[in-house]
Amino acid sequence: MPILARLDVNLDVRSYPILIGSGILDELGTILRQHGLRQTNAFVITNAEVGGIYFETVASSLETAGFLKVIRHDIPATEEGKNWDELSKAAGKLVTSFPDAAAAPLVLLLGGGVVGDLGGFAAGIYRRGVQFVQIPTTLLAAVDSSVGGKVAVNFGGVKNILGTFAQPRVVFCDLNVLGTLPEREVRSGLAEIIKYGAVCSAALFKQLERGDLERVLSLDLNGVADIVAQCCQLKANVVEKDELDRLGIRNVLNFGHTIGHALELSANYELTHGEAISIGMIAAARLAIKLGKCDGTFLQRLQGLLERAGLPTSFPDQPGLYERVLAAMQMDKKFRDGKNVFVLPTGVGSWKQHENVPWDLVHEAVRSVLR
Repeated sequence: MPILARLDVNLDVRSYPILIGSGILDELGTILRQHGLRQTNAFVITNAEVGGIYFETVASSLETAGFLKVIRHDIPATEEGKNWDELSKAAGKLVTSFPDAAAAPLVLLLGGGVVGDLGGFAAGIYRRGVQFVQIPTTLLAAVDSSVGGKVAVNFGGVKNILGTFAQPRVVFCDLNVLGTLPEREVRSGLAEIIKYGAVCSAALFKQLERGDLERVLSLDLNGVADIVAQCCQLKANVVEKDELDRLGIRNVLNFGHTIGHALELSANYELTHGEAISIGMIAAARLAIKLGKCDGTFLQRLQGLLERAGLPTSFPDQPGLYERVLAAMQMDKKFRDGKNVFVLPTGVGSWKQHENVPWDLVHEAVRSVLR
């Protein structure tokens, strides 16, 4: 099938297209050539599971398009593996595989958010940056992490604390690959989709409420293509206004992430990223209600969608978890000058940033989702 949608992230010389299609992976090489990528070498960062399914298709497509050398490098699939040691291994493999500057490869990131984050960081620092392509294979990566240029690894018990900004050259999204996802990963991706509706687009939120959430869950092609395109456009709109996250505009994308990230780490990754963000959004909504930023109707609608998606809205408490969550939050990179910073909803599709939220209310919000 042809490309179903093309969106553009307009960042002057760093602009790039987001290509959304179905059954287009075997045309990857040809399409990359059509978008001006002329390298003769390629370095594919993936994981064992995804690479085992799709690497041969990718390699064959690249070779057909004239790539002479295609190297594969696997990293762990889980968030625990998104660390400095694995970054060092990937960068080292790049150096040893392509020691000659004239042979610098095109880096292709074939996987979910872990591959995209770590692989983009490796590409961003190898020879001070080489071109790379995001090829998301999870719903979460397709709607969120593959777009925007934030690349990072976890370090010292803090999520994404070491990283940089490096924009991809192309985001290449073949929706057919989502068909091999476990159901839990599809649900995880829905958390980010719901996030976009909750604070960026009332129209998207209502569309999900009317039944498109179930279309995504069932991986209905037209439904998924429409929702992925909408989310990518919403993120592109934000990134274009605040690429380097210096103006506060991009903070909207952190709704649910402050408490969610802390819980994800503190629960030793028993939760997927999307599951942790689902719980984080509930906590943030309760905090917003306490501060008079929104009413209970928002929380009811948000919780209703998350439950329809099969996502958790709380996590079983355990000894020391509450304290670990609070400690992890204190290290959150979004906190500045000693002030906590929260993205709080003011209604469906709208938000405001709130600094210096009283810690007793923050503690109460965290307690409310640990049961």
